[in-house]
Amino acid sequence: NTWLSFKENRTKSAIMSFQWDDFVFTGDVKILFFHLFALCNNDADNPSPNKIMDCFVHIEMWNGATLVLDTNPAVIKTMGLDTKVMADLLSTVGRCCSLKAMWEVLCNEQDLLEGV
Repeated sequence: NTWLSFKENRTKSAIMSFQWDDFVFTGDVKILFFHLFALCNNDADNPSPNKIMDCFVHIEMWNGATLVLDTNPAVIKTMGLDTKVMADLLSTVGRCCSLKAMWEVLCNEQDLLEGV
Protein backbone atom coordinates (compact mmCIF):
# COMPACT_ATOMS: atom_id res chain seq x y z
CA ASN A 1 0.00 0.00 0.00
CA THR A 2 2.83 2.39 0.86
CA TRP A 3 4.61 1.65 -2.42
CA LEU A 4 1.49 2.68 -4.37
CA SER A 5 1.25 5.96 -2.44
CA PHE A 6 4.10 7.37 -4.55
CA LYS A 7 2.89 8.74 -7.90
CA GLU A 8 5.89 7.36 -9.79
CA ASN A 9 4.88 3.84 -8.69
CA ARG A 10 1.32 4.17 -9.99
CA THR A 11 2.36 3.88 -13.64
CA LYS A 12 2.00 0.84 -15.85
CA SER A 13 5.77 0.53 -16.28
CA ALA A 14 6.41 0.64 -12.53
CA ILE A 15 3.79 -2.02 -11.80
CA MET A 16 4.85 -4.22 -14.69
CA SER A 17 8.47 -4.06 -13.47
CA PHE A 18 7.47 -6.81 -11.04
CA GLN A 19 7.58 -9.65 -13.54
CA TRP A 20 6.04 -12.99 -12.62
CA ASP A 21 9.28 -14.67 -13.68
CA ASP A 22 11.45 -12.67 -11.28
CA PHE A 23 9.48 -13.35 -8.09
CA VAL A 24 7.66 -16.24 -6.49
CA PHE A 25 4.33 -14.85 -5.33
CA THR A 26 2.20 -16.91 -2.97
CA GLY A 27 -1.18 -16.56 -1.25
CA ASP A 28 -2.49 -13.03 -0.76
CA VAL A 29 0.55 -11.45 -2.39
CA LYS A 30 -0.10 -13.45 -5.55
CA ILE A 31 -3.74 -12.27 -5.62
CA LEU A 32 -2.67 -8.68 -4.99
CA PHE A 33 -0.17 -8.64 -7.86
CA PHE A 34 -2.59 -10.49 -10.13
CA HIS A 35 -5.05 -7.63 -9.64
CA LEU A 36 -2.38 -4.94 -10.08
CA PHE A 37 -1.19 -6.57 -13.32
CA ALA A 38 -4.80 -6.87 -14.50
CA LEU A 39 -5.19 -3.08 -14.24
CA CYS A 40 -2.26 -2.69 -16.64
CA ASN A 41 -3.37 -5.26 -19.22
CA ASN A 42 -6.46 -5.41 -21.36
CA ASP A 43 -6.68 -9.19 -21.47
CA ALA A 44 -10.17 -10.65 -21.67
CA ASP A 45 -9.27 -13.11 -18.90
CA ASN A 46 -8.66 -10.33 -16.37
CA PRO A 47 -11.13 -9.67 -13.59
CA SER A 48 -13.36 -6.64 -14.02
CA PRO A 49 -12.40 -3.32 -12.42
CA ASN A 50 -15.36 -3.87 -10.04
CA LYS A 51 -13.89 -7.16 -8.79
CA ILE A 52 -10.46 -5.59 -8.44
CA MET A 53 -11.99 -2.70 -6.49
CA ASP A 54 -13.88 -5.14 -4.24
CA CYS A 55 -10.63 -7.00 -3.54
CA PHE A 56 -8.71 -3.84 -2.63
CA VAL A 57 -11.54 -2.53 -0.44
CA HIS A 58 -11.84 -5.93 1.28
CA ILE A 59 -8.14 -5.98 2.20
CA GLU A 60 -8.23 -2.22 2.93
CA MET A 61 -5.58 -1.39 0.36
CA TRP A 62 -6.78 2.14 -0.21
CA ASN A 63 -3.99 3.16 -2.59
CA GLY A 64 -4.95 0.19 -4.75
CA ALA A 65 -8.57 1.32 -4.66
CA THR A 66 -7.60 4.82 -5.80
CA LEU A 67 -5.50 3.27 -8.57
CA VAL A 68 -8.64 1.48 -9.80
CA LEU A 69 -10.53 4.79 -9.69
CA ASP A 70 -7.71 6.48 -11.57
CA THR A 71 -7.66 3.89 -14.35
CA ASN A 72 -11.44 3.17 -14.43
CA PRO A 73 -13.41 6.11 -12.99
CA ALA A 74 -16.72 4.67 -14.24
CA VAL A 75 -16.47 1.99 -11.54
CA ILE A 76 -17.92 4.53 -9.10
CA LYS A 77 -21.31 4.29 -10.81
CA THR A 78 -21.51 0.58 -10.03
CA MET A 79 -20.49 0.86 -6.37
CA GLY A 80 -23.90 2.03 -5.12
CA LEU A 81 -22.46 4.70 -2.85
CA ASP A 82 -24.74 6.80 -0.69
CA THR A 83 -24.85 10.48 -1.64
CA LYS A 84 -23.60 11.35 1.85
CA VAL A 85 -20.14 9.85 1.14
CA MET A 86 -19.72 11.43 -2.29
CA ALA A 87 -18.04 14.57 -0.91
CA ASP A 88 -15.34 12.42 0.71
CA LEU A 89 -15.03 10.34 -2.45
CA LEU A 90 -14.64 13.42 -4.65
CA SER A 91 -12.03 14.77 -2.25
CA THR A 92 -10.10 11.50 -2.41
CA VAL A 93 -10.31 11.32 -6.20
CA GLY A 94 -9.14 14.94 -6.40
CA ARG A 95 -6.13 14.27 -4.19
CA CYS A 96 -5.10 10.83 -5.43
CA CYS A 97 -6.17 10.52 -9.04
CA SER A 98 -5.45 12.29 -12.30
CA LEU A 99 -7.35 15.34 -13.49
CA LYS A 100 -8.79 13.19 -16.28
CA ALA A 101 -10.19 10.71 -13.73
CA MET A 102 -11.71 13.55 -11.70
CA TRP A 103 -13.34 14.97 -14.84
CA GLU A 104 -14.83 11.57 -15.73
CA VAL A 105 -16.20 11.14 -12.21
CA LEU A 106 -17.85 14.57 -12.35
CA CYS A 107 -19.30 13.82 -15.80
CA ASN A 108 -20.70 10.51 -14.54
CA GLU A 109 -22.13 12.03 -11.35
CA GLN A 110 -23.79 15.15 -12.73
CA ASP A 111 -26.71 14.82 -10.33
CA LEU A 112 -24.29 15.83 -7.55
CA LEU A 113 -23.71 19.15 -9.27
CA GLU A 114 -27.40 19.95 -9.58
CA GLY A 115 -28.13 23.44 -8.26
CA VAL A 116 -24.49 24.50 -8.12
